[in-house]
Amino acid sequence: MTRQLFIYYRIPKADIALGLQCAKHMAACLKEQGLGHSQLFQREEAGKPYFTLMEVIHPAHEHSSCHAAFIETLEQLAKSCFAGLPSLPSRHIELFSEVDSGVKE
Repeated sequence: MTRQLFIYYRIPKADIALGLQCAKHMAACLKEQGLGHSQLFQREEAGKPYFTLMEVIHPAHEHSSCHAAFIETLEQLAKSCFAGLPSLPSRHIELFSEVDSGVKE
């Protein structure tokens, strides 16, 4: 079953350029380490002092079950890749699985 991780980051508006660089670095590291690939989206939060970045991670086949060890590997990678920010951004992770076509409504 195909799974994807949706990871949300809150980046202060003053740090968004650096935050985007950090997120792009993480995407490159994911690919280089054979963990999968990702897509990056951003949303400006009206009236808030931050942007929300959403990283969609498509795990490599061998990591598609997204076991706890894989999630911890991503956590450590994020800590390393976002270390250049004045403070680590808050992160929220959601895991979604592809809908099984055999599911009855």
